[in-house]
Amino acid sequence: MLSHTHEISFFGHVEDAKTALCTDGPFDLIFLDHDLDNRVFVDSEEENTGYQLAKYIAENNVRGKIIIHSMNTYGAARMQEILPDARRISFPDLFSQLKLTN
Repeated sequence: MLSHTHEISFFGHVEDAKTALCTDGPFDLIFLDHDLDNRVFVDSEEENTGYQLAKYIAENNVRGKIIIHSMNTYGAARMQEILPDARRISFPDLFSQLKLTN
């Protein structure tokens, strides 16, 4: 019988996520929220936002399936502009729409 193990890592700071992408990657699945560090509805150009991480992912050709979710719809739309292959799911629908299979 084959056993599958999965690890989940959470990052509230862009710099920590960048480090993990470089040292622990590649990741099969990357979830990106726009508003990080317990902030809500922040501007994409502020430091420590999912948009900043999305730019890093695009500029460095990070591979993996990407899911964008955020209650900040404007921020999520900006993230998808630079990551057009990412799947965008509205935050309230995240768990009802997402089906993970092996």
